This record gives sequence, C-alpha cells and structure tokens, in this order.
Amino acid sequence: MLTVGVEEEFLLLDPEGAVRPVADDVIRAIGDPRVKPELMSFQVETNSGVWTDLADLDRELRDLRSRVAGACRDLGVRLVAAGSPPMDDPGAELVTDAPRYRGLAERFPEATAAAGTCACQVHVGLPDRDLAVQVLARLRTWLPTLFALGTNSPVTSGRDSGWQSTRYARQLLWPTFAPPEPWADAAAYDAAVQELVDRGAALDARSVYFLARLSPRYPTIEIRIADTCLETADAVLLAGICRALVTVLMADVEQGRPAVKVSGTALRTALLAVAVDGRPPSSGPDEVTRAVVAARLLRTILPGTADCYEADVLLCGLERVHREGTGADRQRRLLTTHREPRVFVDVLASATAGEEAP
Repeated sequence: MLTVGVEEEFLLLDPEGAVRPVADDVIRAIGDPRVKPELMSFQVETNSGVWTDLADLDRELRDLRSRVAGACRDLGVRLVAAGSPPMDDPGAELVTDAPRYRGLAERFPEATAAAGTCACQVHVGLPDRDLAVQVLARLRTWLPTLFALGTNSPVTSGRDSGWQSTRYARQLLWPTFAPPEPWADAAAYDAAVQELVDRGAALDARSVYFLARLSPRYPTIEIRIADTCLETADAVLLAGICRALVTVLMADVEQGRPAVKVSGTALRTALLAVAVDGRPPSSGPDEVTRAVVAARLLRTILPGTADCYEADVLLCGLERVHREGTGADRQRRLLTTHREPRVFVDVLASATAGEEAP
C-alpha cells in the first residue's frame, strides 16, 4: 500500500477579509513543526504525517486546521482555505523575510506580486524514481480531471470573478508552472529540471513548479494542481484519489501498457478550461460532463483502492462533489448568500476549521 501525505496552504485574513502579515506570530503561538511559513507573510502551510489509512489522514488534517484556526482567533485573524485572497490583492510587499523567499521575489517580481495563492499538494510515496517518472508520464493526462475536483478560488476583490480558479491564472506567471513532460526516466527528468535552473527559469529545484513532479525533498510523487481545499473532506478525497490513481498507473507501467500521448498544448488548453469553467472541454451540458468525468475516474481508480472502506470513502466523496460542487461552487453560493465581507469571511473560516457557520 502506497503512503500518502498532504500539504495545505492557508490565508490569514482580518475579520473584513484583508490579508494580515502575522504568519510568524501564528507559527510561534502554535509551536508545532508541522506548521510552516510560506512565500507571503499572510500565509501558513501545514504538513501532515505519512499515512496509509485515509481515516488517520483525515483526523490529522482536521486537528491541524482546528489548532491553527484557534491560534489565529487568539490573534484576531481568520484562517481561510481559499486558493487566492478573496477581498484584497496586496502585491509583493508582504514577502516573508527569509533568504529563499527574498531570492524568489528578486528573480521573479511579477510572479511574486501575484503570489499569495494557496494550493493543496498531495504526496504519494514512490521511492523508485525511474518508476515515478514513468507514472508521471501517465498521470499528466489526468491533471485536468484532478483539477476539476479541486478548484476553490472564484472570488477576488469581494466579487465573483467568473473563474473557478483565479489561482491558476496568477500562477501562470511562474515560468515553470506547467504540466510535466513524458520523460523516459529519472535522468531525463533531472536533466530537464537542471536546465530550467541553469537558464534562470527557476531559482532552484524546489521552485520548478511542475503541476505534478518528483518531490525534491521526499521520495514521493507530488501532485500540485489543486487549489487548497475549502473543507478537510475535500482534501482527503483528493489525496485518496491521487493515491489510487498512482497505484493503478504504477501497475500500467509494470505491465507494459503505454502512456496516452497528449501534447503539452492540449493539456494546457484543458487546464485553462477547467480554471475558467470548472470542467475539461466538452460539448455536453455541465451536469452530464461532470457525471461522465466522475464515472471515468471512479472506474479507473477503484482497482487501486486499499479496501472496501477506502473505495466507499472515494465514492461518497465524488457523490458529494457531484451534488454540492467543488469549493469554488460552494464559495460562489456563500458569496450570493452572505454579501457582507465580515460574514462571508466568517463562513469561509468556519468551513475551513470544520465548525458550524455563525
């Protein structure tokens, strides 16, 4: 059974929704090494442990969100899981004061000015790097489907942007924010990463922001396409699907099944369509397209699930997304119901922490 872990990024907002650069204070108050700074000083990141059981992952993610949200409340701020700031856009002046982050800001000022976006990054354990690259070559065609489940940034400047993921549009300013290529092996992958660093497209291997990559720090495949998830259940669903998908694709490699050939241009077009409309390109109605995408995904991943419990978790999760929509859909409904910024921020913070809305 492959292991799975999750990194979640969050915004720190005042009660009216403006970003607050208090990440250092929050991290100091919690004193937990699983809670870390991010590029902007109004963000924090949580790192889960390494798990095989989705129930254990669920418990840890809920506990982390609850603890960080409590520390935020004590400091007069709100912890919000949204892919980009919903109320204001502070620019680059609030970069975290750390050498690496300052280096990124100096090298990529335009991308940094649009930063402050939050992602959910799923790590699936796969120590064999050659095998992992072959899995990446097959996973890349699934990125639009995974993204369609993980959009959560429709609101900017207090208004509906018309996009499902404004985070995606902002992240395109980073030169390496792109799907991975179908490299043959780890040597080819490493050479491509090094060339990007040498040519100045990235500060280092950690800032090669492929939408799925070999983690530069852990023996994992890191799937980075989704916005941060509004609720814990969304993150657990995404993690379970990613692990099951990697399990199935690993078997495809071992059994000699070839990767589906899709051009980078076609993938980028599909991803942009998801960022705008929430679904890969299709001529069918939204509800039909979503049902077909979910059915295809479920058919593929079920052989990669650990047991009936995990299969049921994923099935129920997909049914919930089909019924209630993604985080972006739910945010949009909340904005319609709660126009007052203070109330909107409160209900987002409650959803983030798993609490009853005020």
